[in-house]
Amino acid sequence: KKKKKKKKKKKKKKKKNPLWSGFLWSLFLVMSICPGRYVLGERKLLPVSASQFALDESGQSWPYTRLSGSGCEQFEECVPAARCTVQTSGSASLRPCTTEYNTDGICCQRNGGPPRLRKRSYDYETVSHNALLEGHREYAAALRSINENRKFMTSKAESAVPFHHFLQAAHAAGDTQDGIYENVFAAKHFAELTNMTLDERQRDHFQARTKRCLKPVRCDHRIPYRSFDGTCNNLHPDRTSWGAAGHPFEKLLPPAYEDGIWAARTHSVSGRPLASARSISALLLPDIDRPNPKLNLLMMQFGQFIAHDFTRSSSIKLGDKDIECCAEGGSHALHGDQRHFACLPIDVSPDDPFFSKFGVRCLNFVRLALAGDPECRLGYAKQLSKVTHFIDGSAIYGSSEELARSLRTFQKGQLRNSFPLGIEELPLNREPGVCEPWAKVCFEAGDDRVNQVVSLVQVQVLFLREHNRVAGILGHVNPHWNDETVYQEARKIVIAEFQRIVYNEYLPLVVGWDKAKQYGLLDEQDGYSFQYNSNIKPVVLSEVSGTAFRFGHSTVQGHFRIQHRHAPSETVPLHRTFNDPSRVLTPTSFDDYLFSLGAQPQQQVDPSITLGLTGFLFAGQNPFGSDLASLNIQRGRDHALRPYNDYRAWAGLH
Repeated sequence: KKKKKKKKKKKKKKKKNPLWSGFLWSLFLVMSICPGRYVLGERKLLPVSASQFALDESGQSWPYTRLSGSGCEQFEECVPAARCTVQTSGSASLRPCTTEYNTDGICCQRNGGPPRLRKRSYDYETVSHNALLEGHREYAAALRSINENRKFMTSKAESAVPFHHFLQAAHAAGDTQDGIYENVFAAKHFAELTNMTLDERQRDHFQARTKRCLKPVRCDHRIPYRSFDGTCNNLHPDRTSWGAAGHPFEKLLPPAYEDGIWAARTHSVSGRPLASARSISALLLPDIDRPNPKLNLLMMQFGQFIAHDFTRSSSIKLGDKDIECCAEGGSHALHGDQRHFACLPIDVSPDDPFFSKFGVRCLNFVRLALAGDPECRLGYAKQLSKVTHFIDGSAIYGSSEELARSLRTFQKGQLRNSFPLGIEELPLNREPGVCEPWAKVCFEAGDDRVNQVVSLVQVQVLFLREHNRVAGILGHVNPHWNDETVYQEARKIVIAEFQRIVYNEYLPLVVGWDKAKQYGLLDEQDGYSFQYNSNIKPVVLSEVSGTAFRFGHSTVQGHFRIQHRHAPSETVPLHRTFNDPSRVLTPTSFDDYLFSLGAQPQQQVDPSITLGLTGFLFAGQNPFGSDLASLNIQRGRDHALRPYNDYRAWAGLH
């Protein structure tokens, strides 16, 4: 009785966080949630004991006794909850603890802990060999069909909606990629030959190995600077590739593939077909103007810049051409042999409130390229990340040595720039197809999405100028330094500035100051930090890339209100600036845009997204574009994200 009374008192004190509520709502939409609690086989996703480590009613502290890091059992370690990923989330002993840095965590089973597998009497070597052969045959047959129907599968220049490449970098299948898809087909055959349950497939319990995998790289221990591609940041021999570009996104919870391997989920927890992503978007995400009274548009724009630093996936490509999953003009989806195996087109209702006016019944959607397995095992598909898994300024400097070198002057440690009007701007990009054909100017940076929207260009310019400013000071103070030293030291400082802003200024505004402190997100130390832990694998989660960090789409304004210094202000529709940064070609554009971003409010985090994103996304000069909200929902299915209630259970919310 006393416990019940205490709970009632706590409920009275409960305060709602509108930002967090909106974030959860965005998760709900992207993952196409259906009612009911999802189960894995006959076992619940999380044990009942998971509720014992939930936050208290106020959301401020753990109500139960926490264990110290050393209090966890033999195969466990105390880590922040988000670090306990799919490899270990099946543990039956999820208990709260306090990490070595005095922040809240849970006891999480280490990789290499004792697996829980059903006993079977199979000759796994023979089964693996047969599965690999079958996978090779199936993929070879798919390639033959693709070659015979190539003319239907590739986008045409005269297509009504030529915007696909602006959203995702394309990734052509080469020898390495061919091997990865063969492995996916082989994993399906292996699972069938060994009668693996859906639960075992989702928990990656494959006892089969492959020679095609991502392997550690050799490192030069004498290099004192962070690598561009993320390799060698951990010098442990088996961990040199941790966090590197080209490595997969990981899963927080087991993936919800329809077949446990790669087939996109098509059914709800009740067994009924999932609704079309566009139908969900049209019904639940109207364009409603709700300005945020506290946060300005620079918050939104900096959020996109952060996202481009650590999330970059790539759609599968056919040779050097984009894959098309819809008939010309979006009149219908391609079927049968005319459809590429990477297609996952979005159906549009004939009664759609927007697209029906243009006869559109299909929105193009191509699945993401896959990555090899770092542990050389067959298993479920994992999506490829083209950038590093670190917050490391890769949007400024690039995620490869080759790209980084192309952005340098090799003089005084400076980055390349241009001066179209006598004012420092990003270097010009003259490659055709990067910007709209009518754009008067086009730029390049460490991330190729720099031209997506004109306000993003200005944030990129800000960091370009900061690097060159710092490099100039360092070169003046240290005249004996060569170009390489000045460049690397300036880069190190700018990355530190960027990280400091992300953790101390941006994240607290997203999750709240109390949560930022509770989970140790704030860098409150002066001088050097000693919190680096070589045992923690830096990974970007599919749940973050495919869902959570897309909450920012709700904060986008449908127009820019540009306040010019020496001219009347003007209102510019968002979709008129997509991939056309021509508006920077005025002497005061940089100052005008940054001032305007600070003066104009962003939109609330809520179930509303501007029509500029849900109807005119990369429309160009066409009367319609695509729908970003629909693409988000479909991307969640591509990533095999679980229903929303599973993540509530993981977070201790019941």
